Amino acid sequence: MAATTIRTDLLIGGTWRPGADRERIDVLDPASGEVVAAVADATVDDALAAVGAAEAAAPAWAATAPRERAEVLRRGF
Repeated sequence: MAATTIRTDLLIGGTWRPGADRERIDVLDPASGEVVAAVADATVDDALAAVGAAEAAAPAWAATAPRERAEVLRRGF
């Protein structure tokens, strides 16, 4: 079985990128306390960029057929 790559940066506007301040947050295994990953720590600027990207994507998403939107959401689940 191939190893799974887990993205740990921010996905904003279809692009993976580190947080604006490049800070990371350790994710711990609760059983061992071991660090299993370090994920991007989003800033207010990152949040505003994400909201802007969502606003820009809204018209195309709204124009997508409901069945197709449902399939996208199902795959994401």
